Amino acid sequence: YLVKTDGEGNEEWSRTFGGEAYDTAYAGQQTADGGYILAGVTTSFGAGGYDTYLVKIDEEGNEEWSRTFGGEANDIVYSVQQTADGGYVIAGDTESFGAGGWDIYLVKTDGEGNEEWSRTFGGEAYDAAHSVQQTTDGGYVIAGVTASYGAGNNDVYLVKTDGEGNEEWYRTFGGEEDDRAYAVQQTADGGYVIAGLTMAYGSKGWDAYLVKIDEEGN
Repeated sequence: YLVKTDGEGNEEWSRTFGGEAYDTAYAGQQTADGGYILAGVTTSFGAGGYDTYLVKIDEEGNEEWSRTFGGEANDIVYSVQQTADGGYVIAGDTESFGAGGWDIYLVKTDGEGNEEWSRTFGGEAYDAAHSVQQTTDGGYVIAGVTASYGAGNNDVYLVKTDGEGNEEWYRTFGGEEDDRAYAVQQTADGGYVIAGLTMAYGSKGWDAYLVKIDEEGN
């Protein structure tokens, strides 16, 4: 469900996308051509189970194209960004591919939504991506959660890749309790800032968790 408003919050138009089953968007962005890109999950289309769902819309909210990615199990996308070459990068998690269980799922497409490459990251336990951003060197930084690595339970999981999606390094942050990242952004000094939740620090309930690191992930 997409709603466009004016500067005062008044609805200009609304649109829906999907089929007869469950379809939802978790992320969206205005694109360089004035249109919009939406990313999420579909059970109406695709290879089976939940599949990642990418929809390109023009500036009036009309669908230009849609694409699905994934295999016979469940695949979900939580983040999308238009890339410098006019294509798109999406990140989420996959049960269809990877090392086992849920793994981070990274897909790069061209400007028409055709897959150029895909990568998975993680171990045998639960790993998921909640945010992806293209970096100034043309690579990508992905933030999410891992139960495969780190200090214990779930930890913040940060993966840096090159422009082809090959892993350059990864880092985990957190303690013995539950810690998760939901957003990442490259900072002006070339490092990164990560935001999420922690039960390991703070009040020992759920607290906001902000981590600043250098360009090497320290």
